[in-house]
Amino acid sequence: MERGDHDVIVVGAGVGGLSAASLLALGGLSVLVIDRNYLPGGALGAFRRDGVTQDLGAAMLFGFGEAGFSPHRFLMNEIGEPITMVRHRALYRLHYGDEPIVFWPEMERYLDELCRVFPAERAELSSFYSSITELFENVIRADPVYIAPSEMRAADLRGQLLSRPLEQLATLRLLRMSAEKLIRRHVRSERTIRFFDKLTSTYCYTTMAETPAILAATMFVDNHAGGSYYPAGSPAALAGKLERAIERRGGRFRYETEVTGILLDGEGRVRGVRTGGGEEITAPQVVYAGAIHPLYRKLLPAAEVPARARERVERLVLTHPSVVLYGQVRADAVPAGAFTVEMFVDNRAALDESEVTLYLSSLEEPNLAPDGTHVFTLIGPSFGRWPAPGDPEYGGPAYRERKEAEAARMLAILERRMPGFARGVIRRELATPSTIERYLGKPGGSVAGPKQAIGQELLRRPRARTRWPGLYLAGESTVMGTGTPAVTVSGISAAALVLRDRGLPEYRWHPEEKNVVTVVSGPLPRRPAPTEPPGTAALCGWCEKDTCRLACPAGTDVRGVLRRMEMENFVGASRRLSETQAGALRCDSCPGRPCERSCRRTLWAGEPVPIAENLLWLRGSGAG
Repeated sequence: MERGDHDVIVVGAGVGGLSAASLLALGGLSVLVIDRNYLPGGALGAFRRDGVTQDLGAAMLFGFGEAGFSPHRFLMNEIGEPITMVRHRALYRLHYGDEPIVFWPEMERYLDELCRVFPAERAELSSFYSSITELFENVIRADPVYIAPSEMRAADLRGQLLSRPLEQLATLRLLRMSAEKLIRRHVRSERTIRFFDKLTSTYCYTTMAETPAILAATMFVDNHAGGSYYPAGSPAALAGKLERAIERRGGRFRYETEVTGILLDGEGRVRGVRTGGGEEITAPQVVYAGAIHPLYRKLLPAAEVPARARERVERLVLTHPSVVLYGQVRADAVPAGAFTVEMFVDNRAALDESEVTLYLSSLEEPNLAPDGTHVFTLIGPSFGRWPAPGDPEYGGPAYRERKEAEAARMLAILERRMPGFARGVIRRELATPSTIERYLGKPGGSVAGPKQAIGQELLRRPRARTRWPGLYLAGESTVMGTGTPAVTVSGISAAALVLRDRGLPEYRWHPEEKNVVTVVSGPLPRRPAPTEPPGTAALCGWCEKDTCRLACPAGTDVRGVLRRMEMENFVGASRRLSETQAGALRCDSCPGRPCERSCRRTLWAGEPVPIAENLLWLRGSGAG
């Protein structure tokens, strides 16, 4: 294998790309991660406004439990990155019309709740859940595998089949069956079927008729067995842990860098990538962890993409676009007894724009917002056409007016369910499908990528190995589909192929692995305000427009350094400081501290982040 500037380039610092990169760095490879944004995590991230930390997207995380399908726990254990996760007391509460249904982790307790709404169907529901629980216990829980089936070695597939032949054959039959057909073996009530349609839409953005039956065990059983979680500190803490694992093993990041092309040699083998600035960065292996459509439409050389392959990708149907309302609300406007995740369904017959999900993450992680307030995220579908980020109308008066109307519409839905909530809102801002496409690279604002629907399900989706040697895929467009556990598995799968092609050991689950995941109950205690470095690095607002860097005579990436310090990634922080602090000018010899004079924190807190104090601490600590 030819050498390049790096062993592997990973395009995309979302959870799929970070998962792949962390395992490849652990394997001793030289890894470069490139992302268009200035923060890691993609949809698994956070942003800040005036001292408030907001979930960017994913805020209800699965896959961290001791039981069940737990790829996140497996990954963190492999890379040795301790993390604290808050387990939700319930998965969520679904307001199904006027009927609130709490999805308790305990299956029997949840079934009692469900049968309160569907009392005549108790025997049918018990039969259905017993059937899929048996599948879950005998296949998924009995033999955890954290690699997509399409990327498993033939010997491993044979071993699984021979170890439990009857169960495995039953599983294979479910690959082409719909979840609707499976449930109709047990449940006859049409109104109950409609309820499960809503349930699958919350997990997969598909109906029961569209959803492969094999996913029912994960959707309807595993989430109860494994539980749902929130990272202490915000989802950015999980992304920061993965970033730290990569950087402490020599991996590097290039943020705010657009990849505009995949480079192939004369034989169609990958040789690197081209950036928006025209730079060519070489590597014999590239893991692409972004949306599949831009890869085929823009990044691959058109002459190298067969027409049938391009058509197959273009036929992939995307999940619906979404709008997301972020905000801060007075604590007294949140009803007593509210759950961290509240889902609202007005129209039981079909999906429409009144179907929204409310996340109140600060109920269990109060450090996200000042005392007496909460952060909220409200997400729902949007079926109207929104302009693409490059369209002339994007950002114009009509667009801004429509954003305001959409935000008011979503709050009105919530106000009907939680009277007084809208009046308690302190601050809000809306992300449209255009915003989602601009910042996360998701075409049309489709937050979940291609539907995991029959006809484009599982093994019919793009796989980690491509027709171009050295190019691998990860992300929600691949076999495992949407959701952070599935995307994490896609990253693990891509890393396995890279290592396999190099003749290096792959990473596999084993029952004796050392656990580094700490699970706690919420709410977490409120942390005291930091008063000295490195704790005061956490006062940084991660501003999109980093005026501190522009003001710094040395051009220091203050935002990138302080963010890493907050995540206790001192190796990465020290490296970033040395990379961007040009020349011999140091903070202790810089007159007037212009970085602090330009700090946007002064606008709302009255004083800046103590930038110089933190950078001097980092230089003198030897922590890197």
